[in-house]
Amino acid sequence: MKRLIGLFLGLVAVAGIMGLAYGGSTDSMSIKVTLVSNIEVNITETEYNFGTLNAGQTSVSGSYATVTNSSADNREDWALKLTNPANWTAVPNTPGPEQFLLMAQFGTSAPASWTSANHALTGTNQNCSVTTYFGNGTYAQCGLDVIPSATRNLWFRITMPTYSAYPGTEQTIPVTVTASAG
Repeated sequence: MKRLIGLFLGLVAVAGIMGLAYGGSTDSMSIKVTLVSNIEVNITETEYNFGTLNAGQTSVSGSYATVTNSSADNREDWALKLTNPANWTAVPNTPGPEQFLLMAQFGTSAPASWTSANHALTGTNQNCSVTTYFGNGTYAQCGLDVIPSATRNLWFRITMPTYSAYPGTEQTIPVTVTASAG
């Protein structure tokens, strides 16, 4: 009798295990993965000085700022924005009194062509989502999908206010480049 009970319990155990091997009509599982979080951008220069300009004057920077993807292993997409100085406000097109237009463009040499729609900086992060947005249309020179250790040259163009109650007062306009995984 003990053998019969043992054999019965053994069959129940095997049937139970085999029953576990068969699922219902559907089943699911979770896949987990973490992207390396080393996202890092570096601007070599700490400032650029346009000097003294006339009201309404437009000037292109005489040199560029070097922007580098400093992450060891991630491609990056960049976004740009500015912070208004104390006395002026950025506008996306022709400035008036106490307004200025600051544009930025990546390229190996000083850009010959600028458009407000593609190059005007604002106080909100604007992604380099296509090669012409803060770029000159060349993939290898834009802020999109920048490989690790790669650099881009960033040029600026400013159009001054038509009038300001603060002549002779230097204005500082911080420009920020933000990186995200590309």
